[in-house]
Amino acid sequence: MLSQKPTVLIVDDMPENIDVLRGILKQSYKLKIATDGENALKIAKGQQKPDIILLDIMMPGMDGYEVCQKLKQNPATQTIPVIFITAKTATEDEQQGFELGAVDYILKPFNSVIVETRVRAQLAVSAETKKLQQDNINLKNKIAGGVQDFSEEQLRQLADAGESDTVEFKSTLRCNLHTGKADKKMENACLKTIAAFLNCTGGVLLVGVDDDGNALGLSNDNFINEDKQLLHFNNLVKSHLGVEYSQFIRAGMVTLNDEKILLIQTLASPSPVFFSRDNEEIFYIRAGNATQQLKPSEILAYVEQHAK
Repeated sequence: MLSQKPTVLIVDDMPENIDVLRGILKQSYKLKIATDGENALKIAKGQQKPDIILLDIMMPGMDGYEVCQKLKQNPATQTIPVIFITAKTATEDEQQGFELGAVDYILKPFNSVIVETRVRAQLAVSAETKKLQQDNINLKNKIAGGVQDFSEEQLRQLADAGESDTVEFKSTLRCNLHTGKADKKMENACLKTIAAFLNCTGGVLLVGVDDDGNALGLSNDNFINEDKQLLHFNNLVKSHLGVEYSQFIRAGMVTLNDEKILLIQTLASPSPVFFSRDNEEIFYIRAGNATQQLKPSEILAYVEQHAK
């Protein structure tokens, strides 16, 4: 079966420039055309996103710099490589383009060999970047997905390394250490982290460990036994995240520095996960070593980007 041709979006307000680029690229690529910045952004955010964008700088209305800036600010389009096509040769013009996120420049008048070479090179770089990102996701899923049992030494190393985009610590599952009483805010904090892991690349949550990675144990939660604590956790997941996502979560009691803690390993979910409680549905992701809530307008862009 023939592989699908990469899609190139050409953005230029001059028909003659579009005709020249079309003649150079039509044999090797599927082409999309926009003659202004507004249409370029619509096409870039569409269901069938371009693999690369050739973007003219000097256009009426929204110029190429502004278009590039908007592309890079939108999570749904920020990874699409942009090559500026321009007659501008000043160093400061190139610097401005690179600062906005462009990956290369092609000067007018067009040289067919240069156009083909630079488009092919940047597509290769983009493909390799995507492959590395997917490999990283696969590796994180292997670590965080319940496919292995952590030894106590591995858990100690995990705790010593500190929190990250795929590792977080919570002191308790339900007890507020300031009041000494059960508090749903503690439960919510754990569930929000798990939802964020599910919406990203998976992760590991250690419950019974303080922010510095010290094992506190789970006695503060005052469960009768370990089975009751696991049952409570599983019920929380089913009630507030959804029973269908239980298959992507593995939880179990383990020992860390002579203390019993709850180890929760989470895979990346194939579909968006919302934390639901008190008649609210909230979407969380990981941002560095923190859990971040997304606004409704941000959720669509995020989901669309990760569905690619």
